[in-house]
Amino acid sequence: MTEKRSLRPLQRSRRAAPQPFHGAKPPTNRDLMSRDGAQRRSLSPAPIIATLLLILLAAGSLVGLSLSTPASSENPEGGPEVTEGVTVDGTIAFGRGGSIWSVSGTGLRQLTTSTTDAELAWSTDGVWLYAIRHRTEIGGRFLGNGSVQKYEMKVPTLLRLSAYGGNEEVIFDGLILGSRPALNWSGFMYGPALASDGRIAVATDYRGTGIGTDVVVRILSADGSAISTPPLPHIAPFGHQDPVWSPDGSAIYYVQNGLSEGTSSSRIIRYNIAKKSTTRIGEKGMVQPAISPDGRWIAATRISARGTDVVIMNSTTGEVMLEITRTGKSWAPAWSPSGSQLAYLSANGSQASLNLASFSVAPSGIPNPPVIVTPLRDPVDPNVRPAWGSLNTAPATESPAP
Repeated sequence: MTEKRSLRPLQRSRRAAPQPFHGAKPPTNRDLMSRDGAQRRSLSPAPIIATLLLILLAAGSLVGLSLSTPASSENPEGGPEVTEGVTVDGTIAFGRGGSIWSVSGTGLRQLTTSTTDAELAWSTDGVWLYAIRHRTEIGGRFLGNGSVQKYEMKVPTLLRLSAYGGNEEVIFDGLILGSRPALNWSGFMYGPALASDGRIAVATDYRGTGIGTDVVVRILSADGSAISTPPLPHIAPFGHQDPVWSPDGSAIYYVQNGLSEGTSSSRIIRYNIAKKSTTRIGEKGMVQPAISPDGRWIAATRISARGTDVVIMNSTTGEVMLEITRTGKSWAPAWSPSGSQLAYLSANGSQASLNLASFSVAPSGIPNPPVIVTPLRDPVDPNVRPAWGSLNTAPATESPAP
């Protein structure tokens, strides 16, 4: 979560700590206590714990970041450019200044003009891009004395748009209507992931027309009209984050969060849908799983004392087979449609750089060390994980080389 997703009393103004992921702290139980001691519903910090650890570890290179200030998409030559000699197969969507941009071939395209778009995911055919957009609403809760405490809410909306931009369609709107507008309420929603049949896995506290207790993995129907909650174990109140489907749709991978002093206890879990069983994958401290198109590998962000790095694991054993980075300043992996490249983010001053790692697999079955390039001359939003779709959407007239 970022500051844009906070829920706070109107008279208070808080700025989220610098962060590369969705992880700002929602109101605490103290924030949600009325002056006479009556406690209202506590907001779940489900995806927060692993993320806040990431933030603290990466803070050395992100101390100047303010996510409330959009990143510039301009440069002295008149606009962002693709690095000379780099050609992107398919389409990589990323954030810049809170808007969604994409790079395909050797050209860029701005897909939205909003300043609150994040949580990107492609449909499996690459035709539709899904995102979560936030808007400000005023709502509130009853206090113990019968008065209403007003809150400024950042309401999430899950939407989809064409791979070329436009044709925006709301799939799920997160505003929960109260008995009157002053009592409207909202919750949290993160990490949409698309199955081949259109079902959408999300980490959310929404459950139908109301809100549950924790942010956990739930499944939306393709049109957003129905929501179900699979029987997944979680540690309250830390919940889940980062859901992703297996390529064949038989399983959902997600991160189960927890809390350990000084370290991350978050770990990747595989949920077998048919058997309704779960399996732990790899060691603790792994978040943001991305499954390769052939299902053989899991790219993930590893949390360590050094910071955060991108690694590739065996999807069956969880063994780390290749360290894409070792700097402690990288996160947010996304596979190319061919499975031969990874996109990920790395710290770039107070912002982030988009990187592409190309690698091959040796006869021994172990991935070879990658060749890494930076495809964009300008930085990107550090709190928006890139998403790589299969459709080529290169503009008809592409940007000239810098």
